[in-house]
Amino acid sequence: MSGSGSPEVVLYGAPASLYTAKVRAFLRVRRVAYVERFPSHPRYREVIKPAVESHRIPVAEFADGAILQDSTEILDELERRYPDPVTASMGPRQALATHLLEVVGDRGVSKPAMHFRWSFLKENEDFLVGEFGRSLRFPAPAEEIARLGRRVASKMSGYLPMLGIEPRTIPAIERVYGETLALLDDHFAHHPYFLGGAPSRADYAMMGPLYGHLGRDPKPLHLMQRTAPLVYRWTERINGAEVETPEFPDRRRALPEGDEIPPTLVAFLRHVFRGYAEELVLSAGRLNALLAASPGLPPGGFLSPEGADQPVLGAIVVDYHGVAVEQQALGHALWILQRALDYVAGLEGEVRATALAFADEIGAGEVLALRFARRLTRSHGRLAVA
Repeated sequence: MSGSGSPEVVLYGAPASLYTAKVRAFLRVRRVAYVERFPSHPRYREVIKPAVESHRIPVAEFADGAILQDSTEILDELERRYPDPVTASMGPRQALATHLLEVVGDRGVSKPAMHFRWSFLKENEDFLVGEFGRSLRFPAPAEEIARLGRRVASKMSGYLPMLGIEPRTIPAIERVYGETLALLDDHFAHHPYFLGGAPSRADYAMMGPLYGHLGRDPKPLHLMQRTAPLVYRWTERINGAEVETPEFPDRRRALPEGDEIPPTLVAFLRHVFRGYAEELVLSAGRLNALLAASPGLPPGGFLSPEGADQPVLGAIVVDYHGVAVEQQALGHALWILQRALDYVAGLEGEVRATALAFADEIGAGEVLALRFARRLTRSHGRLAVA
């Protein structure tokens, strides 16, 4: 929501953008005064894009002149500027769950998000073409908006094979997503937010796929409303920044005491990592093999070729809930996972053991044991090594 005075943040993004939804959720829930602009805005083209050296959205421009691209780095800065004492008091299990849910929000549900967007063009195409076209040029003649929107749609739909989305795997993707919605609907029957009674970074991260794609595009929106209405209500709750929700009147805005994780969230995480843990492990193996083959890569060296800001690390075959899926290993999720690895590495003694036991409980123990041959970082809008 935007404030009545000058904005504290200008968010350059688009309604159909997964990662814009992640940042927008924070701004709305925390009631930060902001305005949102399309990348067609003259300032984006003339100032913002050259400053971040990337065409990607979202980008946040702060009133003091700071400019950041990448939703995770933007949330880091927003949390630094607008700290929340409720979520700052998380125990190790809750903090680790939040880190892992950000990893999940980045790529862990990308298969249904991309499938339900691009495999149902009869239902979605007119909506998506307009959404993408307007983000690039508005106002403009309808035919120009349609031309630009189709250009973007053609490029984005071409990513499906990279994610292993093809006729042979689609039945499993749809089945697993149906199970995902059922687990989340059960969770939101007992809790207004992912960690319990208060919104957290876990909610902002999951708003990316669950709202940006699956809660707006016509085909998956109708599926969510029909089969998981409480998940849809959660998206409304976040977007509306509801202080008190009608489903949970008088519920204290707080996390569970004693570092507890709701059992319904544990069930959801087990389900997700059953189909995502191996992808992360194999992707880390591809990364380490790439680094071993590039011993002279200097600090700041990019992991992707010129013109490609997100590295594709090589082909992998993953067991996706019992179905072998051939796809590409992608690097960005590993950069976010590194933050979870760093968090666990900073714990000691019984606290560390508690966090690792939780990881084992949800099927992420092997993921938390990963080690990268070089630290990952971002430089000039691209993934690089430190």
